[in-house]
Amino acid sequence: MANETVSISGPVDVASESKQAVAFELMKHISGCEQADDARTKTRAYWLTLYRQCYKATSGASLERILQDD
Repeated sequence: MANETVSISGPVDVASESKQAVAFELMKHISGCEQADDARTKTRAYWLTLYRQCYKATSGASLERILQDD
């Protein structure tokens, strides 16, 4: 098996369905819909808070729990 040759003739898309990957995609979607703030002005705290909220959502937390500061 170590001597097998592998070739790819088209584009490759690596996808993950982990909670972390889903939370990251959800974060990007939500931030794209929040047009009130320019992406260049959003702070690190904004991104980390939004990711944490998205991660809680992928874990099945209630909306009240998602929006609660930990």
